[in-house]
Amino acid sequence: MTVAPALGGTVARHGQVWFVRDGEPVAVSRTAPAMPGLLRALLAGPTRAERAKGLRSAIPAGTDVRELTIARRVVTVDLGGRFAAGRDEASLTSRVGQLVRTFRAVPGVVGVRIRVEGGVPVGLFPGYDLRRTIRAPLASRSAPSLRDTQQLLADLGFMARTGVTGRPGDETSVAVLAFEKWTGMPRDGVLGAAVVKALARATRPEPVRRAPGKRVELLLDRQVALAIVNDRVERVFHISSGSSGRTPTGSFHVYRKERLSWSVPFSVWMPWASYFTGGIAFHEYSYVPAYPASHGCVRMMARDAPLMYAFATTGTPVDVLRGRA
Repeated sequence: MTVAPALGGTVARHGQVWFVRDGEPVAVSRTAPAMPGLLRALLAGPTRAERAKGLRSAIPAGTDVRELTIARRVVTVDLGGRFAAGRDEASLTSRVGQLVRTFRAVPGVVGVRIRVEGGVPVGLFPGYDLRRTIRAPLASRSAPSLRDTQQLLADLGFMARTGVTGRPGDETSVAVLAFEKWTGMPRDGVLGAAVVKALARATRPEPVRRAPGKRVELLLDRQVALAIVNDRVERVFHISSGSSGRTPTGSFHVYRKERLSWSVPFSVWMPWASYFTGGIAFHEYSYVPAYPASHGCVRMMARDAPLMYAFATTGTPVDVLRGRA
């Protein structure tokens, strides 16, 4: 059962806050009323007894909280500029780690977004975007469990959260395949050490183009389809498009939808069909390889096709792109 994280309230709750000792993360227990109290306990730093044991906080003393909110189980914390003070990027990474670990230990939290002064990075650490949603770093050096890895795949948008079961199966393999396609790794769908290592460094994919609203980007080079809402990639789908360049590039829109469509030229049923140009559609198909193999349509797995059908309503823009330009 998924537990909804509590933001407010006055009931004392047992939780954990994270500090560092000799550069390694260390969890300590705290009792606080929900997440605001937990954040205050973290910013207060280690107690005198804990400091005597070598615990320290990388978060600068006096860091103030501008806002703390939660939506769709993602915690957003907006901090004052002091949080990013200094010129040591390793220290900033350690500070972020303390915050993320503390909030991800709260049951039901799936992601943490950190902002500074309203969401604009102060520019001291080029390339480090504090506005992105950050996954919890591993609490130890041990290998993550299968459930942890599935949670990462779901957090990054490569699989549905219903697939986070801790059990191996086709859904995980397909999500791994989509991740391999996105990152340019060999496409075998095998959850090996290289994939686990890459996942630990990964961030949520971003669209090629910028545009408001709901839309789809079909990336022919990577053989994935991105379901996008207001420039946020909600899902990355494994697909197989037309062989020999049979899926045309360009900007289109969904103009016809059929729950069960009959292909006259090829005499085959195409469930969950969303047509976006001519006779070319996203649809379910029994065989979806890691390479272009269709006559032009976009093949999707039986589990994913209904999701795309529900997402790509009539009028939804579809950009078919050959590369990342």
